[in-house]
Amino acid sequence: MNYLAHLALAEDDAESLIGNLAGDFVKGRLDETLPAGIRQGVIEHRRIDSFTDSHPAVGQFRRIIAVDHGHYARVIADVFLDHFLANHFEAMHRETLASFLERTYARMDPHQELMPGRMRDVYRHMRAGRWLESYSEIEGIHTALRYLSYRLSRRPHLEDSTPLLRSERPELERLFHAFYPEVQAYANGLRA
Repeated sequence: MNYLAHLALAEDDAESLIGNLAGDFVKGRLDETLPAGIRQGVIEHRRIDSFTDSHPAVGQFRRIIAVDHGHYARVIADVFLDHFLANHFEAMHRETLASFLERTYARMDPHQELMPGRMRDVYRHMRAGRWLESYSEIEGIHTALRYLSYRLSRRPHLEDSTPLLRSERPELERLFHAFYPEVQAYANGLRA
């Protein structure tokens, strides 16, 4: 799961949103100085990632990508899942992506000083560059994967995978729909 999904699966308060997004920026043991809600969000993020990694539909999703992109299928799949979520956001969350992001940013913006590590800088770029909004378009995914490639030591050109969003779209979309309602239920169960 990537940024959009982790935010969408978080609770609707600043600490949960920050913590669920921070899971990609906080490694290892959790810093006890983090507010409890942020720590809980990071834990939820990690559990959601584990659930995702073990889900059969996600395994099939990754195998389609792995034919041409091998080792990087997991990273690419996480971004592709956000693409399908952006395209089906209203059906999955009963609100438009635009209204969700407006509310989410309004919750998070006043609390940026709580964002751990590099998250604060990434969040500012994400927000200013309208990354999450761009995920609904293949070109937005292409750009996201190109920038992600720059952060990896081997510069793997992850953006070369975007043609799969056209050629394999029906199957990838079917697998997304098999998976996403189950991860939603799992995330809700974490807080029950």
